[in-house]
Amino acid sequence: MAHLSSMPARNFTLICAAALALFGARPAAANDSTAELGAGGLQLVRTDAIALLAEDLFISADEIRVTYRFRNQTEAPVTYLVAFPLPAIDAVVPEAMNVAMPSADANFVGFTVSVDGETIAPSVEERVTAMGVDRTEEVRRLGLPLNPIAEGLYQRLQTLPADITAELNRLGLVYVDPYNVEAAWRLETTFYWEQTFPPGQTIVVEHRYKPVVGYGFFGDYVLSDAGYKEKYCIDSGFDRAARRKLSGVGGTDFPYLNEKRLSYILTTANNWSGPIGDFRLTVDKGSPDALVSFCGTDVTKVSPTRFEMRATDFVPEAELDILIATPQPPQ
Repeated sequence: MAHLSSMPARNFTLICAAALALFGARPAAANDSTAELGAGGLQLVRTDAIALLAEDLFISADEIRVTYRFRNQTEAPVTYLVAFPLPAIDAVVPEAMNVAMPSADANFVGFTVSVDGETIAPSVEERVTAMGVDRTEEVRRLGLPLNPIAEGLYQRLQTLPADITAELNRLGLVYVDPYNVEAAWRLETTFYWEQTFPPGQTIVVEHRYKPVVGYGFFGDYVLSDAGYKEKYCIDSGFDRAARRKLSGVGGTDFPYLNEKRLSYILTTANNWSGPIGDFRLTVDKGSPDALVSFCGTDVTKVSPTRFEMRATDFVPEAELDILIATPQPPQ
């Protein structure tokens, strides 16, 4: 079972119930679902010069917020490239790209960053690949959006001249069948900037963004899914509470709970010098009545919706996956 650290793990499940509407009253199909896309924290080349003294990580379905305290352990200033890669948008398997994007912009998660309280404007690199080959300029030359699931792109691809469609197909950028043309490329977007760390000093870096949340319908079949149980550390308490909620909507037009799934990549913190000195994770489930489950150690409730995990000299060994389930609100 996946856990957040090497400390003895305890499955953590918070029990609740009630009121966030994600879908209409009647589902099109019980297995309709959008995918979550995992992002994480800042990335730096592996170095012994910079220690990560503290990381304060806040996660909800509406926002991810991370505050770091870095310290240059050397006697001279050092400058490193710091990067934040967005989740890759990969349309190579079109049916897997059913995602609900927070925004249609290039910065589709609304990423912002500040250093010691001052907002900075990072540079941006966008790279389109097809079959492993960089095709960014080909897509740009045609005036097409780089995001392969951008709004309106599908319609534009249907109107391209036949010779251009054939060329894009030859390069692996689109799929063509007798009925339509679909994008088939991968977009990787990275924000980056050069950061100078003064000798012997601590700097505070904060960044925030909106997660790409996965949505779905939560039925009792989920509770028999071994993959779900392991990924989210679902225990008997969560199982009992979920079954009670599901029994309450059995026989209705919507016999499911609404499901949200979040993923956060924790292990990028391992590039800093040594473990994270002081690590705090706060998970906000959004509603006091929600059901939430994730893998953690020594988690405590700090408010009606928030739960906190603290650790010293923390070394992430796995990524963080969070499951939130809520009943359909009254109609």
